[in-house]
Amino acid sequence: MTKPHEQVCALLQEFGLPAVRIKTVSAEVVEFNELFSSLVNERAALERRLWFVEGVLPHIASADRTRWEGAFANRTHAQVHVTFRPIDGPVLDFEMRSFASVGQEKLDRSILCVFISFASPVFERVCQARFSEGRAAERRRIQNALHKGASQQLLGAAFGCKLLAVKVETLNEDLGKEASELAQLVNEAVVELQSVVSSAQN
Repeated sequence: MTKPHEQVCALLQEFGLPAVRIKTVSAEVVEFNELFSSLVNERAALERRLWFVEGVLPHIASADRTRWEGAFANRTHAQVHVTFRPIDGPVLDFEMRSFASVGQEKLDRSILCVFISFASPVFERVCQARFSEGRAAERRRIQNALHKGASQQLLGAAFGCKLLAVKVETLNEDLGKEASELAQLVNEAVVELQSVVSSAQN
């Protein structure tokens, strides 16, 4: 019977993602999909079990490789840049993400590596989603700052201007009228700001 984790590479193939599952100690290939094999098939002489060690690791920059090897040893998540340079064709840039999967038995432990092409629609959708999330978070931060900061300060200023207008009016009617108009102007600014924040939140 096929174990659930043995179907992962095939499932990732459906999403257009090259993937390989490797042993935790030797990094020998346990399972892969056709998209992954197409990345390393330039080295057809390599044994399949060595496809990752000899077909992937050499394509990772030194600093990234050191970081990945540390994560591999500790069975933690890692994310590194991999550049494949085929004999014929353009350079292929990927982001490789690796995840530790632990089965019920020690022998079931493995590392799943997924390759996301920098030029693929999947990668573009991931980038766009992250950008949208960041933009939405920044918008919420600005709205919150406007609502709790600038809006409250303007409201206080409008109230202060109104009190000042009442006091000034007893001394000079014209100055009192100007102060009252200023209070009204600030109050309108508060209403407008709150309206903008409210419509942005909706």
